[in-house]
This record gives sequence, structure tokens and C-alpha cells, in this order.
Amino acid sequence: MRVLGGNGSGPDLAVQIAGRNPGSTEPPVLLVHGMGGDHTTWRRLSGALTAAGREVIAVDLRGHGRSGRAQRYRLNDFRDDLAAVLDSLDLDRVDVVGHSLGAHSALRLAMAQPDRVRRLLVEEPPPMPRDAADLAEAITPTSTLAERVRGLAMLAADPRPFLRFDRSMPEVVGVQFEQADPHWWDGLQAVLAPTLVISGGDRSFLPPRHLRSLSEALPRGEFATIDAGHSVHRDRPREFLAAATAYLTAP
Repeated sequence: MRVLGGNGSGPDLAVQIAGRNPGSTEPPVLLVHGMGGDHTTWRRLSGALTAAGREVIAVDLRGHGRSGRAQRYRLNDFRDDLAAVLDSLDLDRVDVVGHSLGAHSALRLAMAQPDRVRRLLVEEPPPMPRDAADLAEAITPTSTLAERVRGLAMLAADPRPFLRFDRSMPEVVGVQFEQADPHWWDGLQAVLAPTLVISGGDRSFLPPRHLRSLSEALPRGEFATIDAGHSVHRDRPREFLAAATAYLTAP
């Protein structure tokens, strides 16, 4: 692991860098985990990408893994941390893969700095509510009972991500997803990168229709479903790996 300075007032940020290939013309791939996880969730994808000659940068978000805890966890803080990682590593352009909170943060990065993201894959990104109807559905980052059971199995196998996680974060982040923000949807028009939105289907707490709407709001959005629930890359790894590697290597 390498520990980088944060974005001025932000915490130190830990990254795992693998697959350095000075002769490659492809940009690095930035991998961004979801809430409660860390960079280790991407082991399969990272291994496949490095085997294909790509450099991979897997980040621990603030309050997760080996990154520092923070005094605040605003959604734009996670976005700014991703930009700080790119600045620290002197990277002008990357492909980005994100899950859940990490996917939402990746979208915010692509909205704010569209020239830095060449290609984007977002797995189960929670969108901001658009209006009162969305708010009434009470869609906030959470998990189903089945997903919690699978998560307990992962916890038993490796408790370190859970033990290092700042457990004050879910409530702080969840409240932000309970505020209607139609301007967030307008801002999606700034995303220049081809973007694949992957839904976990009806077993996820995020209704697929909302993620399809998200893909349709993006200028170059595509939509795919892998019926797995919220953690597609964890619970259907072969299907996710095939989709992700094909998308990231597309001409």
C-alpha cells in the first residue's frame, strides 16, 4: 500500500498500485469500492486487468481501509479525494470502475472533471432523488437481508475492512441521499466518458428502472443487468468480470 496526502484539509489516502507497464498506451484503471469495503474487494478484477497489461490503482476511500478518518463525509468530499489521488500520482486521464458509494463518487468526478475520465463503469450507483416521488420511495444506500448474510460470510473470511471502517459514516451519507437534488441529474450531461451502468436487478434495493433512467440521462450511457443484488462483483464475479473487462478493453 502507498499512502498519499489528502486534498489539503482531507485525510491521508491509501492506494494499492499494481501492474505498472511503462510501454502501455492505455490509461490506468482507478477502482473505487463501496461503503464499508476497501480496495481488497477488487482482487479478481485487478488481477484480470494487470494480466491484460493495465496499471490498476485501487483506492481506500476516506474512513475506510488504511485511509484516514475524516471530520466530515460529504458526497463531494469523496469526489475530491479521487481527484486528489489522481493529482498525487500525476495522472491526467484514467478509466474508472466504482461500486455503490464509489460509483456515485466516480460519477461526481466525471461531472466535475470530465476530461480526466476516459471510460466509466458504475456498478449499482445510488442516484440522487429527483423529486418528492423519489423521496417517498426512501431509496438510500443499504442492503437486503440476503446481501447482509453474504456480507457476514465475507466478514468471517476477512474482518479487516469492517474493523477499519468509520461506522459513523452510514448515517451521515444516508441523510444526503434523502435530499432531492434535480440539479445532480442535470449535471450528468457534463459526463463525456462512455459509461456502463450495471444494475443488480430486482434483488437489489436500488430499483433497476432508476439505474436505467440514470444511463439514459448520460450522453454516452449504456445499461446492463446482472441479477445478483447490490454487490454484483462479489456475488456474480464471473459475469461481472466478463462485462467489466470487455467494456474496459473496447475500442
